[in-house]
Amino acid sequence: MSKGIVNNTVTAETEVSMKLDIREKKVLYAYGCPDYHNTVTRLKCLVSLTVDREARRWLLGLARKMETEVSEEWYPCFYCHLRMEMESYFLAEQFMEAVEKSTDCGEDGYGEAV
Repeated sequence: MSKGIVNNTVTAETEVSMKLDIREKKVLYAYGCPDYHNTVTRLKCLVSLTVDREARRWLLGLARKMETEVSEEWYPCFYCHLRMEMESYFLAEQFMEAVEKSTDCGEDGYGEAV
């Protein structure tokens, strides 16, 4: 009789993923902090201070998403990754603005044709 080898693998059910658009990332970059409970509390305070109904509904959806989809155990890693990603994003935006300004010379940059 031969014994089979048991392979223990991680299933897709144990993976955690959360999709955020750029607006949600910008809000979390501005108002988030390393502590999970404080971040959720800040988002709820932001909802209560928002006057625009559509923005309030959107921010409340983000706060609920943070409460339901984010685990307190992996939030510190999520926050660190978000900060690094957004810093790269803002650096890329600055770089693109600098490139656009430097290439916008128009006709004056070439002088008169002979």
